[in-house]
Amino acid sequence: MDQNFEKARILINEREFDDGNLDKVHDFLLTEILKEQPDCSWAYGLLSEVEYWRGEIATKDKLAIYEKGVEFGKKGVEKDPNNIESNFWLGVNYGLLGHEKGIISSLFLITPIENSLKKSMEIDEKYFYGGPHRAIGWFYHMVPPWPIANGDSKKGLKHLEKALEIGPSFYLNHIYISEVLIALREKKRAREHLDWILNSPLSPKHKKEDERYKEQAKQIMKKL
Repeated sequence: MDQNFEKARILINEREFDDGNLDKVHDFLLTEILKEQPDCSWAYGLLSEVEYWRGEIATKDKLAIYEKGVEFGKKGVEKDPNNIESNFWLGVNYGLLGHEKGIISSLFLITPIENSLKKSMEIDEKYFYGGPHRAIGWFYHMVPPWPIANGDSKKGLKHLEKALEIGPSFYLNHIYISEVLIALREKKRAREHLDWILNSPLSPKHKKEDERYKEQAKQIMKKL
């Protein structure tokens, strides 16, 4: 990737160092990169990622944030159907949009979500610490089973195990697999993942993010 991609990537990765970094990378991608390269698919993909991170810390207007993330992701996929950033973050934002709307109001999103995440897996299953496997594993756990949809927690578990194989130190892989294991009545295994989260050190770059995951782990522990 070129220097512009690296600059944008650094701003996103260092989002906790400066509260303005997400705004900076948003403006950089829109007013500099896409102005000069309107067909730059990865720029749209990173804009979609920016909306994801905004949604993670937002206390209101999450629906609008994820709708924007979907919009950027769609544009990126239109420019290049094989761009990993656009496909993956489109699928993720679709999923979070559906979560905000509620499952009954979001059944129409099930196929687009699954298609985006499957495509992401085909392009690069290792992206973002096994992100495609993590996201589709959680998707299969969350959506209703047949005949409404194709939800299947056991199928989801296989993908989450693959995500952990790829990203063993990524907190969210452990969060998701613990929830699925509880649903499958494997509480002992779930506790192992939650204990891992609670006992692991905070990332120097993403302390706030990891603190959120630790708090989630504490809440999930109450189900055991």
